[in-house]
Amino acid sequence: MAKAVIAYDKDLPEIPGRRPWEKPTQHLIKDPGAPTGWSVAEGRRPSRLLLVPKIREAVDAWRDGGYPGASEVTRRLFEYWFEEDHEVPGFNVPFRYYFCQREAIETLAWLVEVANARDAQELIRSYATTFKKDLLSDNITFQTTMDGRRQLRRYVPERNAEGVQDLPPENLRRYAFKLATGSGKTWVMAMAVVWSYFHRQRVSGSDLSTNFLIVAPNVIVYQRLEKDFAANRIFYELPLIPPEWRGAFSLKVILRGKATEPDPSGNLFLTNIQQLYESREQEWTPANAIEALLGKKPVKDLAASGRRSMLERVKSLRDLVVINDEAHHVHDQDLAWSQSLLAVHQALPNGLALWLDFSATPKDQNGMYFPWTVCDYPLAQAVEDRIVKAPLIVTKEDDPNQPKDDPEGVTKDNIGEKYGYWLRAAVARWKEHHEVYRKLGTRPVLFIMAEKNAYADAIGAYLWKTKEFGFKESEVLVIHTDAAGEITKKDLDKAREAARDIDKAKSKLKAIVSVMMLREGWDVRNVTVVLGLRPFTAKAEILPEQVIGRGLRLMTQVSPDRTQTLEVLGTRNLLKVLKEQLEAEGVGVGSTRSDPPPPVIIAPVQERLQYDIAIPLTKPSLAYDIRKLSDLDVDTLDPIFDQTELDEPFRVKLRLEFATTETEVHQADIAAGDRPPSEVLSSITKKVIDRAKLPSRFAELYPAVRDYVAKRCFGKTVNVEDDALRSHLARPELQEGIAKYLARKIAELTIERRAIEFDRADFRLSETKPFSWRRNLPPLEAEKTVFNYVATYNDFERRFAEFLDQATDVVRFASLGTTQQGESGTQFRVDYLKPSGAIGFYHPDWVVVQRTPAGEVNWIIETKGRVWEGTAAKDEALKTWCERVTAATDRPWRYARIDQTDFDKKRGAQTLDDLVR
Repeated sequence: MAKAVIAYDKDLPEIPGRRPWEKPTQHLIKDPGAPTGWSVAEGRRPSRLLLVPKIREAVDAWRDGGYPGASEVTRRLFEYWFEEDHEVPGFNVPFRYYFCQREAIETLAWLVEVANARDAQELIRSYATTFKKDLLSDNITFQTTMDGRRQLRRYVPERNAEGVQDLPPENLRRYAFKLATGSGKTWVMAMAVVWSYFHRQRVSGSDLSTNFLIVAPNVIVYQRLEKDFAANRIFYELPLIPPEWRGAFSLKVILRGKATEPDPSGNLFLTNIQQLYESREQEWTPANAIEALLGKKPVKDLAASGRRSMLERVKSLRDLVVINDEAHHVHDQDLAWSQSLLAVHQALPNGLALWLDFSATPKDQNGMYFPWTVCDYPLAQAVEDRIVKAPLIVTKEDDPNQPKDDPEGVTKDNIGEKYGYWLRAAVARWKEHHEVYRKLGTRPVLFIMAEKNAYADAIGAYLWKTKEFGFKESEVLVIHTDAAGEITKKDLDKAREAARDIDKAKSKLKAIVSVMMLREGWDVRNVTVVLGLRPFTAKAEILPEQVIGRGLRLMTQVSPDRTQTLEVLGTRNLLKVLKEQLEAEGVGVGSTRSDPPPPVIIAPVQERLQYDIAIPLTKPSLAYDIRKLSDLDVDTLDPIFDQTELDEPFRVKLRLEFATTETEVHQADIAAGDRPPSEVLSSITKKVIDRAKLPSRFAELYPAVRDYVAKRCFGKTVNVEDDALRSHLARPELQEGIAKYLARKIAELTIERRAIEFDRADFRLSETKPFSWRRNLPPLEAEKTVFNYVATYNDFERRFAEFLDQATDVVRFASLGTTQQGESGTQFRVDYLKPSGAIGFYHPDWVVVQRTPAGEVNWIIETKGRVWEGTAAKDEALKTWCERVTAATDRPWRYARIDQTDFDKKRGAQTLDDLVR
């Protein structure tokens, strides 16, 4: 077994004898029945992508048969690339391309020369994995929009839902290649350039091209590509062009910002996409009557004037191949990127010769893989081939003293308290890496991903201000990004410098902090520990390589016979989501996930205005009377923790798992920290202030918090100077427990209710702005609602909506679009007192208008599958709201909570009255 650079308790799982330049014939799987917890399964790791299984099978047969039907150009290049031995400075002897690179270029050649697949729709008809979603319907169907766009409707059985994706125009030959980060996509791009160039030159009737446009999503990726392609460097440093053809290869490289005119024999344009679409021709307005009659005045010397944009020069070519790096940025025909490239396709006499997408995650905005993806090399295979670092998932060992949920209420001011465990654990792991790699003459880097730029700043400061970590301010780099995940202009120069120098021996950087969605291209080989800090919910979709991709690439200074690892730490939900996504990518074999269906837009529609409902919007009625704070008596408060667990110091236990098989390979034990009592008590006081929403009351509350902890909290008087007790007081969940209890008691003491006031007494649901919905799809249509669809969260709500639509005494109803996170698509809400003591806002599920003998009655209804903490407080708040609004408006409002168990018992109910009676 190959030893890891970092020592672990157990050897990392691997496939003996696996060589990355050979076709894989086995793969690792999780195997609880095996002594090691994993085993080697026969056969290649299967792909679940739409086209890949059948295309992969066809290409395998084509390769095994000696490439029948291939051109002489294709045969010669494949022979030179994959059969001949090469010596390349800086690489092992003999130099070999990876099998994933070989399969990618073979697949492209097969599609063009053998399958003759020009059209995506026909390609899908021929090679998609199809099945019947029911007795009559196929899992894929095609449709055309009113404006002529072709679309693919795909059924996703795991979700029992459909997703819709746009297809390329009929005459556009577009293919996507899914290649894991670190697997050498740039080399495949270069192979495609060489193959197309000589195909056009030497194959009679070839419809390929000697002109190429390589597009990067941002400046960082552009600079990486520029190193390879400027001056044709990559074509001469790698064995890409057979010796006898080198004299015939002549590409003029035109970089972004250069006004050079293209050469008739062949060109390679390299740019980032912003330069391309920002250079689109502006709308022209005639300056006078003559221009209006004759048109735009031509420029005499376009090259000399420098007025020809890159887009104009590209459009002037006779043919062109477009290559997109990190192509998941080009996933929507409405994006400027796509519009620019489609404009080029339409401008060329015969359209684009090829449009090639390269990405580790070629997904559209709805999380569905491009349906024209023809090659799949997942992260799991790259790990088994040892061409990237082996990711290890680091979790906290199950411990009754440790928090079960991710922290809430994170702000830039409480980063240290909220994320203290993870920050200490990540730094401790990095220090162990630093000691090992220092002996190898290299520097490992800690990469921390925050949720917001403000949090990144706070974490960066926390790292170098916490003396026990040992960082200097100059050793911590904070990078800001914008809403799209791109590095901000302010930070771009230092990010460029760091990207260029951080892997060099002269670099002093030890830690990088940025936001979670830092875009591709900023890949640092020396990253060995990644910490993800973000409160994840079900709606927050991530891709595994967005979390770990920044550190997957191998360090070149380390011997290839040593396994390099990337340790990934993070909040509980982040790691849960990451594991699920890794399983979907082929890492792990637990429950798998399929492409999620796209969201639907829920909106009121004019055809349903007869079902509109008026629902008054009221102002918050609860407020604090801070003057009562002085009445707080600590001696009357109850203890909330058992002191018997406080004798031993508290420590954080970590468990390290090999991501591919979820096999435990190591355990680590890290101290929880040693902070002064005054600092810990100050933290708890700030948490109480934050929970109870009592700003500027620190001086009044600190003595009460101190006395409560010392006298009442643990059922007896304790010494806050005791080392063991201080280690427990540093625990975030213990601090949160104290803060929650005290905030509740303070709220009960100081809360008061104001007279009812209306914010919008005449609000109607027809005024609701359209909102997106992802839950419980496909969407439910109903008759008695003003909305086009009913927003249901689960099957119980769906059945309840169907009941309301059929109930004989229900005149109209609406789902208020409330998610499990308490968010609402409508504006209706009611304030209430949370169990924590804070004032919260509650968004109930339904509004219903019932016909009764006495006239119409308005109902606010909440449907519950389970009753949670705080449900009683919400019920009381809604009952009170209905009583007060009824009195103020003379329109009857009532409230009912309908539990799923009660609803199921009354399946025969025909009316709302039967159900709520």
